[in-house]
Amino acid sequence: MNSGEIFVLCILIIVFGARIVRQRMHQDNKPREDPAYRAQLDTLERRVQTLERIVTDKGYDLKREFDKL
Repeated sequence: MNSGEIFVLCILIIVFGARIVRQRMHQDNKPREDPAYRAQLDTLERRVQTLERIVTDKGYDLKREFDKL
């Protein structure tokens, strides 16, 4: 084997190795069925909804305009 073939072989090993690592990492990120995890997720979703409601409120924009003055 010359150096060009070794280089191509190394690239193929890196590409396929990265694909295997990515697949294993993706498998580990499956949603949990843990009730504590679910409760925490629900709490965070409610907090985000509250923040969205505050930011989209017309009074919020008016307060920002007053603060600019």
